[in-house]
Amino acid sequence: MRIETFVAGPAETNGFLVADHADGKALIIDAPQGTAAGMVAKARLWNTSVTYLLNTPAHWDHYWDNAEILKLTGAKFGIHAESAPLLKLPQARLWGLDTDIAPSTPDFFLTEETPVIVGDLKFEIFHCPGHCPGSVALFERKERILFTGDVLFAGTIGRTDLPGGNFEQLLDSIRRQLLPLGDDVKVYAGHGPVTTIGQERRMNEFLIR
Repeated sequence: MRIETFVAGPAETNGFLVADHADGKALIIDAPQGTAAGMVAKARLWNTSVTYLLNTPAHWDHYWDNAEILKLTGAKFGIHAESAPLLKLPQARLWGLDTDIAPSTPDFFLTEETPVIVGDLKFEIFHCPGHCPGSVALFERKERILFTGDVLFAGTIGRTDLPGGNFEQLLDSIRRQLLPLGDDVKVYAGHGPVTTIGQERRMNEFLIR
């Protein structure tokens, strides 16, 4: 698995270009402001085609460049059904930004029953509500890689003071869905540095209470 991290936008959001080993397939996980051109250029440098764009939460900083990525790649766009309605809100303006985000329409909904296959990679979907409705984490079991969006970060967890947030629900999502995956699992979060499940189990103040 090849992973390139793109950090951009007012919230310094992480977007990820992820490619398989052999088949020349890639997907993009989240689309911070201004990352589309760089992500597509890197995919071409890797000689890979972007087959999917996935959003982990449907918050403005994660979907800002969705429309541009879809235009440049023809990728299929997936998001959890409970998050999809948030795409229709003028979120940038609600956050005080004097701009509108180009709309994007899902081609399919992410469900726990149906993994996303990208070449020789298989991404299991974990529905992890609590930060916002429809938040998901994506797990590649063979590679031991987990993309957590705004659910779990290095040293902290997602905020729960936004509409649809619930602190106890978020903790339950993490403890029930993510911690059992194993301490060796490497975590790529929606903001901040890479960590591991083991590191967060031992050191994250929200999980050791």
